[in-house]
Amino acid sequence: MERIKIFLKWLRSCITPGYIAMLVAAFILWYMTKLGETYTTDHDIEVVVDGQELDVHCTIRGKGTNLIGYTFASKSNSFDVPAAELSFDGAITDNDGRNYRQISSSSMQRALAARMPDIEVVAVGVVPPLEITEQ
Repeated sequence: MERIKIFLKWLRSCITPGYIAMLVAAFILWYMTKLGETYTTDHDIEVVVDGQELDVHCTIRGKGTNLIGYTFASKSNSFDVPAAELSFDGAITDNDGRNYRQISSSSMQRALAARMPDIEVVAVGVVPPLEITEQ
């Protein structure tokens, strides 16, 4: 126990508050520099189409600062896209008789790109089908 106390006393004499402040400043500057670069990442985006929530897997590209800001903001936000803005590949009927429309990935990519001006939507994965509701 005494050796630990001696080691901590020696460590405190070597590491001054000024050293710690400079270490923190260097870390912050390095981090800001790295966030200024362009990154590509996969992200799940929540999209609401005519009241139906869809999780769309996307590949997005942008500056690190924009991607971090978007990641924190997107946990509570979703994008509203009207069905009139999308194009559809076809209709699907399941075993229970419910009808679905398959949303075109390219139209979803264009719709999301219009809503995220500072982030480039590189690709959109398979978009879940949209259930046709009787009105």
